Amino acid sequence: MPHGFADPRDMQPVIEGLRIARAIGEAGAFAKYRRRELCLGPETKNDETSLRTYIEKYAQTLYHPVGTCKMGPAGDELAVVDSELRVHGVECLRVVDASIMPIIPGGNTNAPTIMIAEKAADLIKSGARKAQQEPVLSQALA
Repeated sequence: MPHGFADPRDMQPVIEGLRIARAIGEAGAFAKYRRRELCLGPETKNDETSLRTYIEKYAQTLYHPVGTCKMGPAGDELAVVDSELRVHGVECLRVVDASIMPIIPGGNTNAPTIMIAEKAADLIKSGARKAQQEPVLSQALA
């Protein structure tokens, strides 16, 4: 997982989540369904070191990562794209995917990503229309 736990504060919620998941699985209501723990396994204790070791070995990003290309003005050193999805400092390049979403949506990322693509298409088309309507300088001077 690329830099997933670069900030030490990132590990604590995952450790706590594993402890909660274990506690739920060990609840009496699940006794008749429970045989043995498969994921962590009995060799992984509930102490912070064991859980941290397990997480560092097995954690990965699988589903719908978002938020890697912040939208903002050119003066924002963390911003990658402007409000029209154009990459700062790179001509003729836009980011048109889930990476511009600031947070993971409550549902699947498919529909919002399609909406981003539709908006980008509209922005590109409107830019092309504007370019066609503007007189070319060489023609204006002739």
